[in-house]
Amino acid sequence: MELFLPSLIILVLLGFFIFLILPRTGSMVLSVICLIALIAAGFHHFNMFYSEYTLSTWQYSLAAYAPWVVLGVSFVFIISAVMYMFADSETKAMVPDVVKAPIEQIQGAVENAAAIMPSAASATNAVTGYINRALNTNQQGQGQGQGQGQGQGQGQGQGRNRNSPVLPGGFKASEY
Repeated sequence: MELFLPSLIILVLLGFFIFLILPRTGSMVLSVICLIALIAAGFHHFNMFYSEYTLSTWQYSLAAYAPWVVLGVSFVFIISAVMYMFADSETKAMVPDVVKAPIEQIQGAVENAAAIMPSAASATNAVTGYINRALNTNQQGQGQGQGQGQGQGQGQGQGRNRNSPVLPGGFKASEY
């Protein structure tokens, strides 16, 4: 049990973190978090299996072939570059050029994909739907209480707007 409960708690906390916090962060923050997690996992893995890495010797025999592999790959790249430079125009025309990609075709595909996708308003699940209903009910209840309790009777929106904050310049938010 002592191994099961801590790992279960960590799993639940990571679940909350993954589903509630990570989707609201930007791509740069996610990249940094992933980089930190990758470094931490590599460090933990190396510390945990250090003895196996020191006792493992099968790859030492492959070290003698490493320069020849690098040399062979570099020769293949050099030969292909020379062949491309001295090839005739028909051969160069067969090689696809990334710069000459049909931008209009790509934009059309993106527009079609965006038209097929569901709207952001439909991206709800049971939890977010329950939270939205609770917040809307709470706001409606506050508006009705303010409007009726102060003798206004003008509806739920009027009671809330009368107590709106003052914006810089002396303007009330409810005036606009």
